[in-house]
Amino acid sequence: MPSPATSVTSRVSPTPDLLLWVRAVISVVFVVMLPLLLIGTSLRALVSDRDFLLRGFEDNQVAATTGLDQPQLQRIADAFVSYFEAPPGPLQLQVTVRGLPRPLFNDREVQHMEDVQALVQAFLRLQLVAAAVVVVRLAFSLVVDRSLVPLGREMLLSTALMVALVVIIGVLAVLDFDDLWLRFHEIAFRNDLWQLDPSRDYLIMLFPEPFWYAATFRMAASVAVQTLVVAVLGTAFLFSPRLFGR
Repeated sequence: MPSPATSVTSRVSPTPDLLLWVRAVISVVFVVMLPLLLIGTSLRALVSDRDFLLRGFEDNQVAATTGLDQPQLQRIADAFVSYFEAPPGPLQLQVTVRGLPRPLFNDREVQHMEDVQALVQAFLRLQLVAAAVVVVRLAFSLVVDRSLVPLGREMLLSTALMVALVVIIGVLAVLDFDDLWLRFHEIAFRNDLWQLDPSRDYLIMLFPEPFWYAATFRMAASVAVQTLVVAVLGTAFLFSPRLFGR
């Protein structure tokens, strides 16, 4: 016949084991999702920045190459910012080019922008999921760990993962940006609608290759700054017992 102590142990041990298992899963998901939160935050800031689009139009002399005047370019920038926050659907504007009215995009460009909208919105939804994971992990730190040390360790692991990803992409971009851009489109899209003609397709004339250089640099800089902040906080949390006592 089992002793009372054995019976009590058998009744209470599964709960701590389950809690440890849940905590381990959340920790792993946190390490993986935190970089996606940083990427998603940077992407959200980029696609909602009307001024960045307008600077791109000016820097790349889009008015000259497209025949669109400044008020129309401002309207186009507004439309793009709104589009990535809008329900799924086509993006089309009526414009006047050198005195002649016309739709801004052809059917191929419209369909490609629907693919782009779906991709961007998927990343933005992923950002929200990642933010929820971070909140849950913080709650576990307060309720279960009762210490910031494990959280700091995981933040530094996540930072290392982010740095490795940035280094790999950065090296590939420096070696051959065009090939990296090509591979990205081949992975991100299941069709060839992104293969457009810069001599006649306004989507390419509005956003030529130098624009994407600038956008990539801005994304990289934003992610780098956020990663540095996470690294500093993670280090502070890791050494918090020494810095602030228990």
